[in-house]
Amino acid sequence: MRKLFAILTMLAALMLASVTAFAAPSLVDNAKLLTPQQRQAVLAELHKQEQAHNVRIAVVTMKTIDGAVPGKYANKLLDDVYNDGAKGNMVLLQVTNTRKWYIATDKQLKQVIVGNEGIEYMSKPMVAQFKKNDYAQGYITYAQKAGELLEYYEKEGEPWDPNAGINWFALVIAVGIGGAAAYGCRALLISGMSNVQKAVKANAYLVKKSFELTHSNDTYLYTNVSTVPKSKSSGGRSRDDGSVSESSADDNHGGGGGSY
Repeated sequence: MRKLFAILTMLAALMLASVTAFAAPSLVDNAKLLTPQQRQAVLAELHKQEQAHNVRIAVVTMKTIDGAVPGKYANKLLDDVYNDGAKGNMVLLQVTNTRKWYIATDKQLKQVIVGNEGIEYMSKPMVAQFKKNDYAQGYITYAQKAGELLEYYEKEGEPWDPNAGINWFALVIAVGIGGAAAYGCRALLISGMSNVQKAVKANAYLVKKSFELTHSNDTYLYTNVSTVPKSKSSGGRSRDDGSVSESSADDNHGGGGGSY
């Protein structure tokens, strides 16, 4: 009996080992950015959101990907590793030597987290934490924001859209009315100021006989000219603030990435 029990126990252990070997962990910190305590906190939040929405939400950090395109690398992770979410899969890839990040979604979640706006909803607060070197909080924020987008879709039946519900015609009318009212108030206040008068010539502001010019002389010495190259603008917004600046989206993948 004891021998049979030992054999059954061994078989159960082998079966459990085979299952866990194929179930990739939701957090793989190859870049060694987290302490053990931070790893536990991040995993707890990832598992919480995964169980709440029946999706896979993963984080993978790498020191280098040897020149590979981050988006294509992340898409490959979804295809080969993180593909067991019943309602979809997504992965955040962070590459430390190039300071790149990329959030990839599979075909299912591409319909839920739509366009750059959906990705930036997660990435902008996440990158703000990355810049403080608080990577653990960045990953937690990413998971929480992903959960918010998933919850919105579950309740509303459509993807989150930052422009949804805005009546642009009403907004234009409101801005026009506000501008007209402000201009009217300004004109009324100026007209009520007795000490403000328009003058055609500058000497109208001088008190008569209070100033007399007796001598004038202009002496030209030299001119120094220094040239400073104008810094190139990136279109009016920072490209390392969590904005999407690159994408490897295709028919089977969504997502986008940038720098931090």
